[in-house]
Amino acid sequence: MVIHLVGNKAADESIVLAENHVRSLSEKEDQILSRYFLSAFKKDDYHSFTHHTKLEMNEMYGFMNDLFITAVNFIDCSKHIAKHLYESSLHPRIKGGELYIVEFEDVMMDGEVIQAVGVFKSEQKSNFMSIQHNSESFQFSIEQGIDVEKLDKGVIVFKTDESDGYRLLTHDRFNKTDEAAYWKDDFLGAKPVNNDYEMTKNYMSMCKSFVMEKMPEEFEVDRTTQIELLNRSSGYFSENEEIDQEEFANNVLEQPDLVNSFHEYKSEYTQNKSIEIEDNFQSSKTAVKQGKKMFKSILKLDKNFHIYVHGNRELIESGFDEDRGMKYYKVFYDEEK
Repeated sequence: MVIHLVGNKAADESIVLAENHVRSLSEKEDQILSRYFLSAFKKDDYHSFTHHTKLEMNEMYGFMNDLFITAVNFIDCSKHIAKHLYESSLHPRIKGGELYIVEFEDVMMDGEVIQAVGVFKSEQKSNFMSIQHNSESFQFSIEQGIDVEKLDKGVIVFKTDESDGYRLLTHDRFNKTDEAAYWKDDFLGAKPVNNDYEMTKNYMSMCKSFVMEKMPEEFEVDRTTQIELLNRSSGYFSENEEIDQEEFANNVLEQPDLVNSFHEYKSEYTQNKSIEIEDNFQSSKTAVKQGKKMFKSILKLDKNFHIYVHGNRELIESGFDEDRGMKYYKVFYDEEK
């Protein structure tokens, strides 16, 4: 492992490069760092290096070739990686921090033992209270440090599928902000691998978008009907080993006009998102488990009530009270729990 300090180039912060590896780790330090570096990554969410002209022009791909194939000096290559990150840190809100380049040996991937290299960055500092005591009293001091339970940014590159840009897992704790795109796009130049995981994830997102956004544009639909379709969609993904477009549309949507609209929407959605979703593919249970969090079956009524709808659509009715001038829901049930 080598650690460098990479600041924000746009803010004229410095870059400090180490000349040596980190000293040997104790068993406890090894366990803590391994958990810190590895636990945040999502299984099966593979990416690969890419470039709009040719793969060889992706700088990180070149650095990994140097490490995996030509076996260049690890410290020298880690410096090139740090400088590349520095040149990519041009958004004014990007935070500087420590950059860790780590070599992993004996990594098990799909039944094969391979080599891997991890690149991780810590940006956020937390306050910690350190307690000291003697026989008479306790004293404390406030110190700043890195929370080893929360990795900020990282990538693990596996030495496999070299000609296709390797296989990598990426993580960015702050990927919802505009400046966060620099990690995956500018620094790594990574794109998702179009495997079953990616297609399942995209298919579930497309289904939710169709129910919540497209359907209200074309049909008269209330919120409870949308929730019922979300529940049925979620059930389909959980129960089936394969995702088949025709089967999903006929069993979940049922109505011919909805089915036709869904097929048209899929073509529109994949074109706008520049993604590919096959008509039939193996369902990824990992993607289903993660994606089901999107299918929230909640009716939010002003700030007063939340109604969780999990079952029969016919047991809930909506209407309008003329006297109060307000909408209402009527819910039927057998017993209160």
